[in-house]
Amino acid sequence: MGIIRPARFLARLAKLGGVAFVAMTLAMLAWTFLWPEPDVRGMQKADVIICLGAGMDGAGTLDRAALIRVDRCVQLFKAGLAPAIVFSGGIARVDGPNAGAQMALYAQSRGVPAENTVIEGRAQSTLQNALFSLELIPDAQDIILVTEAFHLPRSWASFHWARWEMGLPNDKNFQLVMSENVRRDPPQNVVNWLVLVRESLAIWFNAGRALAYSISPSKQLGWLH
Repeated sequence: MGIIRPARFLARLAKLGGVAFVAMTLAMLAWTFLWPEPDVRGMQKADVIICLGAGMDGAGTLDRAALIRVDRCVQLFKAGLAPAIVFSGGIARVDGPNAGAQMALYAQSRGVPAENTVIEGRAQSTLQNALFSLELIPDAQDIILVTEAFHLPRSWASFHWARWEMGLPNDKNFQLVMSENVRRDPPQNVVNWLVLVRESLAIWFNAGRALAYSISPSKQLGWLH
């Protein structure tokens, strides 16, 4: 009898976890495809725009998703919605360039002055994007976050967690702007469903890593990678 009860408890826990995972995945799919295209005419001005890094190879060539994120940030900057853009993204190899610098260079080629760009070149995850970016702009109150629609809620949660973890005032407003709703594979322009599967898992891993970091006295940044 002592063995059956723990087994039933674990079975129920597994069932509850499965239901929660399915519910979160369905919610993620909903916000991915229903998130509205930004209308710059109706947006509030902010102190800064933060462009979250996407993919980049070891030589420093940015993935299509990263270029689209930068394009959106350039659009918002040229619309006068913020005076500066923070580009956040680390290296793909030890001796290679960082994504933050590469995105900034691309933005500059699209007409953004170098003095209006801020480079955060250490982050290897969304949680690190949040921590390291807020370190550079602790006084900014109104912040525009730019990434794909499927990634926006996790980014919002990560930045609120980082604000709390760093002991910053609870007066920051994060506007969420999508670069695109979901990544698509050329040339057919089909939805990259693998990215969405990874995101449905990453939501839970993100929460677990943030909790582990917060309760640990050692604060090992590697846990957030």
